[in-house]
Amino acid sequence: MTEIPRAERAPYFACTACGLIGEPDSADYTLTADREHVDRTRPMTVGCGFCRTRTEITSIDVLDRDSEHTCSRCGTRIACPADADRVVCWGCGLNEPGPASVGARATYRQDVERGADQWAAARVRVAKQDARARGTLPGWASYPSADEGSEDLSPRPVRARKFRTDVSGGGDT
Repeated sequence: MTEIPRAERAPYFACTACGLIGEPDSADYTLTADREHVDRTRPMTVGCGFCRTRTEITSIDVLDRDSEHTCSRCGTRIACPADADRVVCWGCGLNEPGPASVGARATYRQDVERGADQWAAARVRVAKQDARARGTLPGWASYPSADEGSEDLSPRPVRARKFRTDVSGGGDT
């Protein structure tokens, strides 16, 4: 089996939730019988790289790569829609604003991404608080962070460990 072409497994689409255009940050798809291509007769579940919404798209929702973007890091020219808000370089992997991400649209993109990041951080905070209340929060994650509203952020005491001092290698002497 050869690798599935990136243009097939990471199609540009307009998110149904935020309206921004880019490649998905995750995709679940069905392969054709020969396992060489994405089966476009079946819906593909994609995750928006901006707002983190998961949605199903079909071949009708896939946008044409009718323009090019040049990577600011390595100079690779990447085919993308002219309306792309974010482009991922196929050469070096840089994730940068696309050709349409200017002015008010760039500000909107930044707001959506910031909101998604804040929402994700809030979900982690709630999960930690729930686990702490159940008494199931692992020790390595048990110290509250400054954004969890903890009053006491002083360092916790470290338990002393006892180490074996006899390292002679065993045997009777």
